[in-house]
Order: sequence, then C-alpha cells, then structure tokens
Amino acid sequence: MRRLLQNAVWIFLFISFVYFPVTRGYAETTRFTVIPELPQNQASEATYFDLLVNKETVQELIIAVHNTSSEEITITADALNSYSASTGIISYQRKKTAEDYGGKSFTSFVSNPIQEVRLKSGEERKVIFTLDLKETVFDGEILGAFLFEEVKPQETAHEADASLESNYQLQLGVRMRQSLQELPKPDLKLVETKAVEKNGKPTLKSSISNIRPVAFGNISVNTTIRDKNQAIVGGFKSENFQFAQNSVLDLYSEFEQEELKPGTYTIRIELSSQRGTWVFDDKVVIDRQAAKAVNRTTINAAAIAQRNFLFYLLIAIIILLIAIILFLLVKRRKNSDESE
Repeated sequence: MRRLLQNAVWIFLFISFVYFPVTRGYAETTRFTVIPELPQNQASEATYFDLLVNKETVQELIIAVHNTSSEEITITADALNSYSASTGIISYQRKKTAEDYGGKSFTSFVSNPIQEVRLKSGEERKVIFTLDLKETVFDGEILGAFLFEEVKPQETAHEADASLESNYQLQLGVRMRQSLQELPKPDLKLVETKAVEKNGKPTLKSSISNIRPVAFGNISVNTTIRDKNQAIVGGFKSENFQFAQNSVLDLYSEFEQEELKPGTYTIRIELSSQRGTWVFDDKVVIDRQAAKAVNRTTINAAAIAQRNFLFYLLIAIIILLIAIILFLLVKRRKNSDESE
C-alpha cells in the first residue's frame, strides 16, 4: 500500500512539471551610442532633430553610431511613425496611420527608411537617412523617430524557448514643421466605445481621434461607467497622458465586477489639458453573447478553468488509485483462493 501511494505522488509531480513550466528572462547592458549631427535648419536647441522645412526640402539626416562593446555587432536603423499608445505615451512604429486621420506619416518622406550597419569593437560610423518633402505642404507638425537596435545571432529553437531576451535599442526623435507660428488647436472626436477584455479584465474601450497635425501632453483623463440605474460600476483615471498628431487614442475603462453582465451602460470621458477640455458621453448596449465573449478571456475565467482542471486531475488520480487498489485486492483474493 505504501508503494502504491509513492507511485501516485510521483505521477502527480510529473503532471505538475509538464503543465507548469519554469521560464527565465535576461537583459542586456549598454552596447552602442547614437549622436545626431544637427543641421542648419534645426529650429531649437533640442538634442533630437527639430527641423524647419519647406515643400522643396531635400536633405540628409546624419547620425553617428559608436560601438561601445568589446565585440563586433550589427545594428538596424529604422525610420518610424508616431502614434498614440493606450498606455498614454506617444510611441513609434513602422506602420503608417496618420493618413487615416487627415495627416502625413513621417516615413512617407524618408527614401531609405530601413538600414543596417556592422561595427567592429570601438568603431564609429555614420548612418544617413535622406529626407525629401516631395513638394508637400502641411500645417502643424509631423513627428517620427529613428530606432537603432542590435541584431542578435540566430537562436536555436531550444534557446528561444529557454530565455526571454531583449535586444539593446536606442531611439532618436524627429519633428518637422514648415512654420514657427503657433500650432493649431487639437480637434478630438469620439469614434466608438465597445466592450473588450484588457489585461485579463472586462473593460470598455473608447477610441478618440485627434484629426489635427498637433501633438500635446499633460492630459488628465477621467472616465466613469454607469449602469442603467445610474450606479457607478467602473471607470479610469490618470494624469500626464500624451496624444500624437493625426492619431487615435484607445482608453480602457475597467468594470468593478470580475464578470461582465449584459445590459445598457453609459460612459462619460473627460480629457483636460492646457490645450483644451473635452467631454464625451456614449451609450453601450452589451448583449448576452458579447458579455460571454469578453468573460471567456478574463483572468476570472482563466482561474475558474485552472481550478476545474486541478479538480478533474484530482478526481482522475483518485479513480486511478481506487482502480489500482481494487485490482490488487482482486488479485490477492484470487491468489488466496488458488492456494486453498
């Protein structure tokens, strides 16, 4: 009987290691530096490219890249476009989205947006991006960035599974204007609100667009969700949000309850900054099917699924133990009968 229990314990431990693996993460230290060569049409004392351009501008943007590591490295240099991240910062990506909101994407004016440079230890080389306005006239400003990232050697599949490795990277901003006069005022509009899962919780996602070529920050955000009885059932509050020019900002307002219930909800969104104040009201009707789809992907649903898995696993182990015990009892009785 003791041996039987030991075998059952080993079976449980084996299943535990299979379904709950251990992962590790690693980080890199400084590997290289980037320094821009600021041109004559630099419009301010900023350490990034703050350029005063016109429709005829064609120029080279030069960045010195220095390998500070003790080995040879390869670095990719990418031109990127600005967008409004849901985390509240202006971020950058290859994808062009400004055109969807009445603007121009930075990479539309960069003729060689993706480059690669290989540097020996201690070596410095210049990366050159060509800027061509192509007779384009625009109001306000266009933001972009250059991303420099070290290219790692190809990993084996086993190495990729065993570690989570972040490549060392640096980002250099770019701002283009065709006038030094005051920028236009932002023009914000509520696009839509819908129920979604975010970070394992039920939320209302409200998409707000800025259709003007002006970026701004220091935005206070306050949202309130109410049910059909006007009771507050969720919301979101934060400070120092940023909004990119000609972009959309997704705000996620969490429900207080872990499980989203079908019904009619209203949400009030308040945005306030030195550039203006905006208040939006919206109504969202969530049917049973939509609520079920959201609840299926939340942390609460995952926790229930894990508890159910462990419960059924325990039942299976108990049934297995009972079956083994019954088998041993029957075998023992059979041997006893044969001996008589």
